[in-house]
Amino acid sequence: MVALPDLYPKNHGFPHSTPEELAEGIFQQFRAVLARKGLHDGGRLENRFRVFCFKHDLEALLLAAFEPLRARLGAPGLRRTWPLPVEDVDHGRPPKRVVEELFREHGKSYRETVDAPLILGGASYQTLAEECPQCFQPFVRFLESL
Repeated sequence: MVALPDLYPKNHGFPHSTPEELAEGIFQQFRAVLARKGLHDGGRLENRFRVFCFKHDLEALLLAAFEPLRARLGAPGLRRTWPLPVEDVDHGRPPKRVVEELFREHGKSYRETVDAPLILGGASYQTLAEECPQCFQPFVRFLESL
């Protein structure tokens, strides 16, 4: 079983501000549910449960997919104006806001249900993992290990 929550909003459900705190909080809740249901199986279920998280929102992956993003915007001269790795984008200006601003600057409106699949469809998951080494890459490595 895999849980893949967004880190934000912070402190939603329980106090957390880092991916590690979020994962630990989810594990604590999982353990509490197992205990409530009387499922004491020597850790078998717990060992099969993995928590990964997006450090920000899904749009971090769009910023990581730089070439497909540039193509979608029709902006061959686009330069990165955000920190690398993209998982370090400022919490006060999350990736979704950066993407929305980029679309506005290029006379477009960002529609996540249309634009995100088109941009991500043009990117390799390996590139996304390289560009997002903190939280997304461990998830990709886990999937590759299956």
